[in-house]
Amino acid sequence: MKFHTKYLHSALLCGILLAAGCSDDPSDSSDGTPFQAPVFEAFSPERGKAGDVITISGAYFGSDPSAITVLINSTPAAILSVTDSAIAALVPEECGSGAIRIGLRRNSETGNPTLYEKTFEALFIYTVESSVSTFAGRSGVTGQHYFGPLLTSCFYAPSLLIADKEDNFYLAEWARGVRLLSNGETSWMLPMYGGGSPDQNQGNIATDPYNYNFRGMAFSNDCSRLWILVNRPQSDGPYLGYALKNDGYKIWYADSSDDQPNCEGLAVNPVDEQIVVCRNENGSTRIFYYDPKSHTSSEAAGYTPIGAECQSRPVFSKDGKRLYIIHKGRHCISAYDYDPTTHQLTGEIPVFAGVNSEERAYADGTGSEARFAFPEFGCCDEQGNLYVADSWNHCIRKITPEGVVTTLAGIPAPNTQDNPATFANGKLSEAVFSRPNGICMDSKGNFYVAEEGFADIRKITIGNELENE
Repeated sequence: MKFHTKYLHSALLCGILLAAGCSDDPSDSSDGTPFQAPVFEAFSPERGKAGDVITISGAYFGSDPSAITVLINSTPAAILSVTDSAIAALVPEECGSGAIRIGLRRNSETGNPTLYEKTFEALFIYTVESSVSTFAGRSGVTGQHYFGPLLTSCFYAPSLLIADKEDNFYLAEWARGVRLLSNGETSWMLPMYGGGSPDQNQGNIATDPYNYNFRGMAFSNDCSRLWILVNRPQSDGPYLGYALKNDGYKIWYADSSDDQPNCEGLAVNPVDEQIVVCRNENGSTRIFYYDPKSHTSSEAAGYTPIGAECQSRPVFSKDGKRLYIIHKGRHCISAYDYDPTTHQLTGEIPVFAGVNSEERAYADGTGSEARFAFPEFGCCDEQGNLYVADSWNHCIRKITPEGVVTTLAGIPAPNTQDNPATFANGKLSEAVFSRPNGICMDSKGNFYVAEEGFADIRKITIGNELENE
């Protein structure tokens, strides 16, 4: 799904105002339109959210809504009503905070077309309330697999979820494939089995519809390539491949030529594009660098293997300088400094948050004070905070670069496979999740969570209530 930028909105404004200024439609005051230049005095309220009504007060506005343009932070606002002393407009979705600009066109007393403009010095503060909502899927309808509009689609065990730079979403569904969510619809994109020619190293991600080999996917920096990781020995096929944007990501091409079974996690560094693969070898998680030129991997240095079937997933910070490893099976998170120039791991913190243990629990706190229960996938924001889908605690956790763990959203239901509570959207602290799995961010800082228990995708909007106080 694609969002308009401020530049597009500015271009739209110019088009509207230029068209207005060039109008040669003669008119007089016989219809009640005043000849006087309009006076724009003030707007109220000074802050508001999408759907609120903002009123511009003044004089000599006339009564023709088509003669008026109101932009909030370069985004057109729908005109609701006009009187001679007040213009009512609707605050548009996701316009953001910024200047309010008004354009009013009319003929002057001499009959010349005139455009009157005003930009208020005071900025309008666009407020966003923190909330959890359903973004896609029929919440609670499980075991189904249908495409179509976002809220009428059905997902089959949704898991890993990632987004490209245009806010299109790519959802991996266990035992099915990768689904595209774009422009308000869901559609089939890449099957996990078949879908290509084995002679050309195409398809063959899995051998049948219920094969669970799929383990991860991550974009190259320009999103021209979607890397896809599978869990299998070389005798069953390559463990790493890719799909290309030019193909619509609809064909999987094999890439790896060495034998690296038991792969569990994949990440691509956003600076140097280093590909990191986590493997389970002899009961311990190990970190490998993959070289697409040689089509082989080599083990990284500077880390301590975490034992006992970890199912570990790597996550890079957005500046590329920190690597987090989420150890699902050990209920903890490791952290490393990473140098995009030397490609070296340093500053290891083997247990950055949680406790390396088979024990599952729930607790907020710093470092070892925190507890997790099968933490799944994660993503980072611009400040280096890590956000993790804490699956069996049924909530979303936030971990700061200092290791402070808090609960971002969801009512925790500690260490239960299925949340016994009833599904609920609403405030972050009142929402109910069930086995959240994948998590990603869009370009505006909203989070999207694929949850297996309710078989849907939830949207977490982070409000600006506090920062605007």
